[in-house]
Amino acid sequence: MKLSFWTLGMPPEWSNQDFADNGAKFGYDAIDLRCTRAEDGKPTDLGNLCVESPDVEAIGETFRKAGLEIASMLCYNSGGHGKPGGSWEGLQADILTHAKVAKRLGTSRIRVTISQPEAGTTWDAYLEKLGRVTLSALDEVPGMNAIFENHVGAASATGLLQMCEKVGDPRLGTFFSPDHCIVMQEDSVDLVDRYAPFIHQVCYADRKLVEEDLGKFDGRYYYLRYEAVGNGEGNVPGQAIFDKLKEKRWDGYVSLKWEKSARFGHHLPSGDTELPHFVEYMRSLGVVSETAATR
Repeated sequence: MKLSFWTLGMPPEWSNQDFADNGAKFGYDAIDLRCTRAEDGKPTDLGNLCVESPDVEAIGETFRKAGLEIASMLCYNSGGHGKPGGSWEGLQADILTHAKVAKRLGTSRIRVTISQPEAGTTWDAYLEKLGRVTLSALDEVPGMNAIFENHVGAASATGLLQMCEKVGDPRLGTFFSPDHCIVMQEDSVDLVDRYAPFIHQVCYADRKLVEEDLGKFDGRYYYLRYEAVGNGEGNVPGQAIFDKLKEKRWDGYVSLKWEKSARFGHHLPSGDTELPHFVEYMRSLGVVSETAATR
């Protein structure tokens, strides 16, 4: 397995060069870069690049020179994470735009965000349509793949994994997020056991059950309340998950997702303290990157 990290939650003053230098310093193999929209010519919301960036190739080279791969480009396409979406034609065009940027950046994988289904449409039908529309966009960018993150308020891991199995195209997979599994009351270890081939990447964070005002029901899922905590301090069954992945001979990127920003995760320490800790935490679970270990 290889270790990567999201740039969200890291010191806001860090440049792409800082991300590259610190990723290499702490023993990571790769990084997941956030591609946002432009505001005054610059990426918004702590993005590393934007779809309008003229220097995408140079940004990619910054990380390659530091010895880091780009595990994925995190797209913030229209709708996403449970927000209302637009037309299928608009989404396909948006995915294609991001896929072309990712190709220039030097990665073969984009994370596509997921909107809410249209009224009267089931999640199963919606996700299958999403998969096929995504593939239509990828057809125009040979070698590009797409992953979908299970996310509270949007698609469950079960639904996404079943969609990938049904569509049956190796270009589609999940960005498996165990912390969202426990909030949505899914068994992450069982899902790994049943659907490991369709997990293309893992984004890892830990959460701890909050006892006060325990849960809520939105008409579809009963959500328990969990707060983000340091890795190894919460209820995500990390050891069992990675033991099962190793049993399945899974060998992909495991990405640190440290969600501290101006909007949420205020109680968490800055991500630069978590970067070295995550490497040691993964080592305690028996996950050691050979590439990173040689540095």
